[in-house]
Amino acid sequence: MTGAGRRMSPVKCNVARRIGLRRRMLRVAPILCAVGLAACSGESFGPLTGFSNCSLPLANFTDAGAERSSIPALNNPDVATRLIAPHVGYVNRSDMVIGLEFNGQPLAIPLKLLWYHEVLNLQAESDPVDPSATGERLTITYSPLTGSVSVFNPEPSGTPDFVVSNYVLDNNLVMDDGTGTLYPQLTRSATCGPRDGSSLTRVPYELMVYGAWLQIFLDTWIATRATGHDFLYTLYPYGNYRDPDNASLFYPTSAPIDPRRKPKERVVGVPSGTGGIAFAISDLRETAARDQEGQNTSVWAASAMARGEPVVAFWNSSAQSARIYRARANGRPLTFEVVDGRRQDVETGSVWNFAGEAVDGPLEGERLEAHPEAYHAFWFAWAAFQPDTEVWTAPIPLTGSADFVPADDATLLPPDPDLTRRRPR
Repeated sequence: MTGAGRRMSPVKCNVARRIGLRRRMLRVAPILCAVGLAACSGESFGPLTGFSNCSLPLANFTDAGAERSSIPALNNPDVATRLIAPHVGYVNRSDMVIGLEFNGQPLAIPLKLLWYHEVLNLQAESDPVDPSATGERLTITYSPLTGSVSVFNPEPSGTPDFVVSNYVLDNNLVMDDGTGTLYPQLTRSATCGPRDGSSLTRVPYELMVYGAWLQIFLDTWIATRATGHDFLYTLYPYGNYRDPDNASLFYPTSAPIDPRRKPKERVVGVPSGTGGIAFAISDLRETAARDQEGQNTSVWAASAMARGEPVVAFWNSSAQSARIYRARANGRPLTFEVVDGRRQDVETGSVWNFAGEAVDGPLEGERLEAHPEAYHAFWFAWAAFQPDTEVWTAPIPLTGSADFVPADDATLLPPDPDLTRRRPR
């Protein structure tokens, strides 16, 4: 434990300071608070200063009062197969992971890793035949204060590896590309600094429980806890902050919380300017459990319009996951329904699995495109960045069941045919 005459490391200090700012709202004091917030220096925050060439007003940003990179981003972290212990054993099957394909391989990034790091940069090795050709790059981000996930291809902007800037915009993570340019995660574009206005390309990802990801990709690689840091990755460090009803925030916001949903409800949506469409995870879950005939099913399909095109959110209860697709195949728009526990498009009656593949019917073999702009977030954050958003309305009355928080257990999921994929992504 840190003594009165001993200073905490900047890394732990910044996380501890964030927690301490709202420690009164936490039901359980996290371990980081116990090491002594008095050991941290510079415990103040305020408006952003000292920047020029900004497309957003400086007053919209908050200086979190810590040094740049005091929350350490991860660069090319250690990865291993699920069979290698002990560095993979910290992940339970019920833990949420960000799943994607990198360099031709399925890769899972445990969300609990990003509770402490927020930014993870990946770069594949260069081509041995052509050393001048750089390998694939991805930046995977999670903002704990806004519950938001985004994956970017940093190549178009020419950015090096991103770090955590320790500024926030409406509580959202703001990244720094090393040139003094600031990129708020949820704007996906530079808003301050020499590269102001440059954009990042979003990359589709999946957010689901690890057990479901394993069922799909038994040969997956996973980021391990061998990060070089001694964080207790199994501990969520923000107490009850993520509870759906908890309206407490760490930093000032530019507008009141939109009252249409619970502040920290998880939503997934497609943005469009200041609008878009948001699907509440709890509504998708409850609708799947209580469809029109009262029968329980593990799947659902919710059709809507976004960015002037039809989209559909596929829900799978085994994965505790929703994924948004462009609802179009063979050049024609599609609408979806659930019949006898299976997703079908109304136009042809073809059956579709969670991966967006038609597995039966006239469109068998076709595949929907995962919407590249879709992302997950807490409702308050989604509405702050998309204030004119629409919210999907369930086709049946709902009771407003509590949002899902993964339990710390290793329960084996029964095989779910909806998660079976017909061909590589």
